[in-house]
Amino acid sequence: MFEERIIFHDAIETMEVDFCGTTFAVNADVDAFYDVVDKRLADSGRSWYFLVVYTDCVIAPEAWERFAERGKIANVKHGLGTVRVGASSQTREEIRQRAEQEAFRSNIFNTRDQAMLALGEMRKRRRDSRAAAEGTFLRVENVSLRFGGVKAITGVSFEIKRGEISSIIGPNGAGKSSMLNVINGVYHPQEGTVTYLGNARHQMRTHEAATQGIARTFQNIALFKGMSVLDNLMTGRNLKMKSNFLLQALYWGPAQREELAHRKKVEEIIDFLEIEHIRKTPVGRLPYGLQKRVELGRALAAEPTLLLLDEPMAGMNVEEKQDMCRFILDVNDQFGTTILLIEHDMGVVMDISNFVVVLDHGMKIAEGTPDEVRSDPTVIRAYLGTAH
Repeated sequence: MFEERIIFHDAIETMEVDFCGTTFAVNADVDAFYDVVDKRLADSGRSWYFLVVYTDCVIAPEAWERFAERGKIANVKHGLGTVRVGASSQTREEIRQRAEQEAFRSNIFNTRDQAMLALGEMRKRRRDSRAAAEGTFLRVENVSLRFGGVKAITGVSFEIKRGEISSIIGPNGAGKSSMLNVINGVYHPQEGTVTYLGNARHQMRTHEAATQGIARTFQNIALFKGMSVLDNLMTGRNLKMKSNFLLQALYWGPAQREELAHRKKVEEIIDFLEIEHIRKTPVGRLPYGLQKRVELGRALAAEPTLLLLDEPMAGMNVEEKQDMCRFILDVNDQFGTTILLIEHDMGVVMDISNFVVVLDHGMKIAEGTPDEVRSDPTVIRAYLGTAH
């Protein structure tokens, strides 16, 4: 009975504990429930955020001490942070008093949505603190790229923080796509270095970028048009496949088990992107917006640490852009993926970005938060021109 009230949400590192309608009349009731909680936590072998639902839960006065003690033990051993929702006024007051006495945050919310937002903030703070401890995530230093006498990029430097959504903007021909190509090794700059996860390189090779967790989508869709959505996403698992060619050709033994495991991962991405209804459809038959979503799915199949998106919303209508924005935000929040994107829609950039870099004619002219960039006179001149 209690097993069904404990739910693990792996994607957001959260264990949900459902006390709805439960009555803890005596200490034995508390122990019966928390024995199951402790066993599930121990079996998981990791730490979790806790979402505790108290709707219509009754805790008798004589059971409160044991309830608080067992909850504290679980938090100390396995907790990353706790949010609470649906508590009655009496339960709220009891939790708040104990929070003051023992110096912890009560984190009590009226609705589940409020609690989930708070969990998202907790996870972001934890990612930020880890990033600060680990040092630079991605740093571009004095990169210059030339094609013969044409200067595509000139002396550009910027840093990207782990766990954030960053954007590169600028007029056509500013060098935005060239910069992404430098980062993932398609182009090799004549000058400058790219530091990724603490490793500085003058040149990055494409296969090295992929094995180190860099994935990307392209300005022009680069899918296998005759293959189904499912098969296109499976190609994103290529670097994860370890069985040799002969076993894969025979589809036998370890190769069969490996492919089933990869297919399960791909099915999770299909569910995440809400494309179950087209999973067997050849990509070439899909409308443009859905093809863009499939390309995002293929990149996610590689389980990237850094995701590069080259104009992911180009050519989309308003509804398709809204969907893509939602998926990008969810990828960042639920998977913790750092995202660097190029986009011409300034409304989108300003709404979803933590940090923005502005290029013009191959040079960086501004960087900062969306508000700082939006009001920068140099950026305004680059986009709107100057009066004569």
